Amino acid sequence: MLVGLITVYSHQECTLKDVAGGYGTVFRIGQSLPARVLERAKGHLAALPSPVLGYLARQATEAGHEVRAFDVRRGAAGDDPLPEVDLALVLTSLIDATAERAVMAELRARGTRVIAFGSYATQRPGQYIGAADVVIEGEPEALGARLFDAKLEGAVQAGFVDDLDALPFPSWDAFPVARYRYALLSQRGTTLPVSGVRGCAFGCGYCPFRATSKFRQRSPENVVEEVRRLKERYGVRGVAFRDPLFNLDEDRVIALADGLAPLDVRFSGEMRADRLDRDLLARLRDAGLRSLELGVESVDLGLLTRQKRQPPSMQQIENIVEAAHDLGVRVIANFMMGLPEDDEAGIRATVAWAKELNTFAVQFTVATPYPGTSLEGLLGDRDPAPEAYTGWEPLFDHPTLAPDELRSLREWAYVSYHARPRYAIHFAQQAARAMLD
Repeated sequence: MLVGLITVYSHQECTLKDVAGGYGTVFRIGQSLPARVLERAKGHLAALPSPVLGYLARQATEAGHEVRAFDVRRGAAGDDPLPEVDLALVLTSLIDATAERAVMAELRARGTRVIAFGSYATQRPGQYIGAADVVIEGEPEALGARLFDAKLEGAVQAGFVDDLDALPFPSWDAFPVARYRYALLSQRGTTLPVSGVRGCAFGCGYCPFRATSKFRQRSPENVVEEVRRLKERYGVRGVAFRDPLFNLDEDRVIALADGLAPLDVRFSGEMRADRLDRDLLARLRDAGLRSLELGVESVDLGLLTRQKRQPPSMQQIENIVEAAHDLGVRVIANFMMGLPEDDEAGIRATVAWAKELNTFAVQFTVATPYPGTSLEGLLGDRDPAPEAYTGWEPLFDHPTLAPDELRSLREWAYVSYHARPRYAIHFAQQAARAMLD
């Protein structure tokens, strides 16, 4: 049987599937020329597959099936032809749900068996019932070879994989590996994703990772062995850890650093500043860390604690950013604007702090009422189309900020951040350092 792993795209802008708890995002800044230039630049920084696709490719191969991977694009630029496969496994997302359903319906109309899986199918299986033969609620890897059983029908409760070490390592043989890259990590060679952690141990109410998965970690030995095999088989230069929280356990992080160091790969990770110090960061840098993503969110820590976040202090964040800059680790700082008690003054203060931190890259997302999060109730009677949940657009009635005000503030934040001479100098220094690494 020929199994097709299908990812559907319907937006012209840079679309990332394996973020926002698997709901995905569409990178948008604004309509001005500087905003459009920044959007285009973002689209050239990264191209990575979702880790779950690699796991399913391995399981399909071990079940005796042939596997191929397909990106199917729909939209203004034209529609890609549908692949000729016997079984289509379609990755679902919030941002492309309508196009995904259409692709599924077309595949079924021509006699192809279709299975829908992913975070949005788990949270809203009814969106895909009727479009797919099978809708997986949970992690499809938990089904093993049963996933390919023709008797499987309707909504299927797969649950979660309790022992992640028991999973066979992902296979990328069916994917265009040479195309995968992450420029913030390495300017040279192939980068592939690794999932060492699923879910998050913290309880931020607005975060979709809490709604779409439960927290589990792989052993450091298991993760290191996967990276070793990626280097041997695919010659990877970089590894993008797709963990919502890379550094919960210091002992585990040290074991990872010690195991990765001899492999001479470059890697990235999303971490908490309050679980790092200069010594640990230096150890990670020696092991290959080149890109560090920090959830900063807002200068107003009270705003965050009311959303059940346990924010690091401003001093902790500043110390880690300074240490990372000294060590040559590129920092991505993530900020959020438009939480229910946010206001224009608070947003402007947050952007001012972002400029003081002066990190290599930033993200200013808009608070989004993702399914299963505490913000979902703010929608009231509204029922936005799935494609509206880009992570960059206001969707609920904010007490003090009109939608156009939030859009204007978002665009101003991005454009003014990147237009500063101080940023240009820092960017050039870090980019030059990366070229020599």
